[in-house]
Amino acid sequence: MNIVIISQCSPREKIFVHEIVKNFDHVTLVHSGQRQGLVGKPQNQAKSGKKNRSQSFLDRNGLRFFHKFHKISIHNKTKHIKAENHDFKKVSFPFAEINTEKGLEFLKSLQPDILFTCNAPILKGEILNIPKIAAINVHYGMPPHYRGNDTLFWAYIKKDFDNLGGCLHYTTKGVDRGNILAEVFPSLDPKDSLVQVDIKTSELLAKAAVKILKDIENCDEIPTGKVQVEKGRNYKLYERTLFHHLGYLAQQSLGLLRPKARKEKIVFHHGQKVVSV
Repeated sequence: MNIVIISQCSPREKIFVHEIVKNFDHVTLVHSGQRQGLVGKPQNQAKSGKKNRSQSFLDRNGLRFFHKFHKISIHNKTKHIKAENHDFKKVSFPFAEINTEKGLEFLKSLQPDILFTCNAPILKGEILNIPKIAAINVHYGMPPHYRGNDTLFWAYIKKDFDNLGGCLHYTTKGVDRGNILAEVFPSLDPKDSLVQVDIKTSELLAKAAVKILKDIENCDEIPTGKVQVEKGRNYKLYERTLFHHLGYLAQQSLGLLRPKARKEKIVFHHGQKVVSV
């Protein structure tokens, strides 16, 4: 089975990539070939006829600082994870061209059976039909209530800890609207910060993906997943401001953001059958 992963592969996504390349032989990682900007054009916002709102200078730079600190923190806690120790193919392709004719031909040449996106541009048009089996998105949030950008962050600062987690869903038209294959709920401790939650969520998303892929290999059965009935909410990048960053830091330092303790759980959706592990 040929597996293609399109990802910018930041420290958080490396956790996911590492587990896939460790467990499967034929994996290709497609990255942009450029040093990832700390803040750039939103990768997963829906295209619309309306002009996107832009962030203020303070919000933009506040986000840049927060993301840089967050990535460094994750990197420092996951230095032992090295995908490079495993055999896989790594190729670069400009993400700005991924939805062009050139991108279409490039992805066709990789002949994917499964096409993952993980911190990557939204795939559109014919590209969604390229993989022989499925296109799957790795989402750090719980749709339909948390679609779009920074969804772990929003659930965390809203203290919506029951919806703190991630999912694997089929990639379709619309932002994070496809049928859900698995929902992951990381274990929580009252002392957990967003860094710990991000790492735990990545680990469970990888674990869920490995099981789904092995089930497809062994059973030759493609799960239909859970249909998203509600529209929910699509969080835009500009909605996160410097005020939210400072509020998070203040509440975290004062001990006002304390997740309820729980054990980890993965819920798989095989059509009518739901399995929790």
